[in-house]
Amino acid sequence: MDIIAEFSDNAGLTCKLTKDRFYVSSLGNEETFALRGVNGIGIYDDLEKYNSELTLFKSQDEKIKNAKKGKIAIGYVLYSLAAYFIIMGLKDYDEPMSLFFCLIFGGLSAFGAYKLQNSPLDKSLFNIPEPKLETYLRVILSGGERKFLFNKSEGNAVLIADFINKLEQTLTAYN
Repeated sequence: MDIIAEFSDNAGLTCKLTKDRFYVSSLGNEETFALRGVNGIGIYDDLEKYNSELTLFKSQDEKIKNAKKGKIAIGYVLYSLAAYFIIMGLKDYDEPMSLFFCLIFGGLSAFGAYKLQNSPLDKSLFNIPEPKLETYLRVILSGGERKFLFNKSEGNAVLIADFINKLEQTLTAYN
């Protein structure tokens, strides 16, 4: 087996090209294509999936902003409640039990509002991972097409482009 070109990424995709065959080995499967049956080859970026994930990721920021606004609003309500209890307690200062309970409830409300507004927002509730552009090696055959996922972000773009150029030169459709 005289190998003309070879490509391998660190995510498990390995491609080999010989004079009359094209071998693809990826996670879970290995395939061999006769070059006479291959109509074309190229790189395919799944932009639709990326754009939908990006929209979802950007909406996460809006949800975090709304959660912060809600936290501030609840804090203001608790501060208002604390002020109400303290004012009612000072108004009825001649009854010690009423003053005591109003000051306790007012102090607890103020403390709760302070803790709520100064606590960090748990962003794990909105944990949507940053989208990644998935890139496929697309082999166009007479009966359809096959896509093989590979990692383009690791500096493999030049290597896969060189491999595809060598493969195109050997295809019978390009000669």
